[in-house]
Amino acid sequence: MTLKRLTPFLLTCLALLSADRLAAQPPAPPPPEVTYITVTPKSMPVSFEFVGVTEASKIVEVRARVRGFLDSREFKEGTLVEQGTRLYLIDPRPFEADREIAKARVAQAQAALSLAEKEVNRMESVKVPGAIAQSDLDKQLAERTNATAALNLARAELAKAELEVGYTLVEAPLTGYVGKTQKEIGSLVDEGSNGLLTTMQQVDPIYVSYQMTERDYLHWRKLAAEGGYVLDGTNNPYLEITLLDGTEYPPQGKIDFEDTAVDINTGSVEMRATFDNINRQLKPGQFVRAHMRGYVRPDAISVPQKAVSESPQGAFVYVIKDDNSVELRLIKPGEWSGSDWIIESGLEKGDKVIVDGIIKVQPGITVVPSPLEAAAADANAQ
Repeated sequence: MTLKRLTPFLLTCLALLSADRLAAQPPAPPPPEVTYITVTPKSMPVSFEFVGVTEASKIVEVRARVRGFLDSREFKEGTLVEQGTRLYLIDPRPFEADREIAKARVAQAQAALSLAEKEVNRMESVKVPGAIAQSDLDKQLAERTNATAALNLARAELAKAELEVGYTLVEAPLTGYVGKTQKEIGSLVDEGSNGLLTTMQQVDPIYVSYQMTERDYLHWRKLAAEGGYVLDGTNNPYLEITLLDGTEYPPQGKIDFEDTAVDINTGSVEMRATFDNINRQLKPGQFVRAHMRGYVRPDAISVPQKAVSESPQGAFVYVIKDDNSVELRLIKPGEWSGSDWIIESGLEKGDKVIVDGIIKVQPGITVVPSPLEAAAADANAQ
């Protein structure tokens, strides 16, 4: 076969081979189906989360107020005691003896005053001119004044003695938990540095303290002043806490303290809320997750948290353009609001943000979009 006759044959074979190869290739995949939400500004409740620590609302050192030996300790360490419960007894006998001495001095002073008053009355009852010298009357009046002062002094000493006898009985100054005893029976205590007996903590109500960084504090104050944060109908923001095991503590806490200065060591501002301690469930020193609530962001733009992804350049979302192509859009997230993320910048009203099917898309490809509401309705129908 000559070359001229062979060439058309080879071209035909090559054409058939190319057609077979094209037929063997799989068809191009269809555009991925995704669901999206349309960005619509609306008022969104905001929450600020911190790490909080529970604290006793009152901590009192129980100290001896007189010098003596401990006769008894009448409480169990670590238990809850009511205000006025007897805790310790300091040997009262020396103070009871001082009280009896003070009573005797009061009686002496009363007798001296009674005699001085009788003498004054007797002299003043004499009507004969010149029978009583004026100097004698003045002297007796002075005696009565001295007797009155001596009685007042004796009564003050008796009151002091009574007070010291009362100090020998050490009672609980508040209702709360009593700690370890620092002195045992037989120990010598006094009203000075050797007087610490134990410590008590009041836990109902109980405090929850948390730290807000200086940047967050300035951001919060700025938006609150400019109307970026608006109270949701409550008079003040409030605190809710979650325990470390995930249990939500039911009562809300009233934020009633804000430190007057920024801690130069941590660069944060201490805040505090007061909670009712139901059944004394909380103990001082527990770590909790604190959620400050009570504000809303008016006209806020938000997207579900699952729509937001991270890259080395920052957070981003996928936006569907008018021709159904996908665009990667860098955003600046703000606070969380439930399952949504408030977006500070990067999105505008009307943008279509992909929520489901993110793993199937990349910038520039064409997708088959459907609104999230329609997709949810179809799922419910099925």
